[in-house]
Amino acid sequence: IEEGHAWTQLLDYTNKWVIRSVLRGIGPARQSCPFKFVRLCRLTRAPAPMVVGRPQMPVHMAILSSLFLLREIEASTANLSAWPFDREEVELSWRLPSSKTDHMALGTSRTWPCLCDIDNFACPYHIAVEVRDWHVAQPGYNEAVDVPLFPNLAGLHPSKHLVVETFEAIGTMLGQPLVTQAGLREFGGHTPRVTGSRE
Repeated sequence: IEEGHAWTQLLDYTNKWVIRSVLRGIGPARQSCPFKFVRLCRLTRAPAPMVVGRPQMPVHMAILSSLFLLREIEASTANLSAWPFDREEVELSWRLPSSKTDHMALGTSRTWPCLCDIDNFACPYHIAVEVRDWHVAQPGYNEAVDVPLFPNLAGLHPSKHLVVETFEAIGTMLGQPLVTQAGLREFGGHTPRVTGSRE
């Protein structure tokens, strides 16, 4: 303006977008802490949710989310159809969202082979088989009907915050603190992703 140029509608829009981008998330620095993965692999893998409303197969969910580098939203919205099993190669693939803004889009895939030969590690293929077999054993199971991978007791996708609460409950079982010295919550939606990136 001082140089004699007009302030256009495009500049006004860009200005608002840049301000929102810069100010978003301002606050204390926080990164989700990882699970102690070896301890996580040793936990009993029971199907029952830790609290009503939370996802079933919670330890299965935490281990597989860690190995496949998932955030809580990806684990909570996944369906059983996201898992193609290759029985001949003994491999599990997980079709994943291709972007953070389209959580149900199956745009990319990650694959793990059977890892049963590795000590103190969880085999993603056979843990996923346990989840699939649990689904098949449910009353009214129909292979033609897609279902949430880790449903709550109502058979629905659990909410993001209940998945994070499940991560916190698992953290407590692993003997990890839930709050930092600064009073911030240790566990968050990125906990499994951080865990997998460090293992």
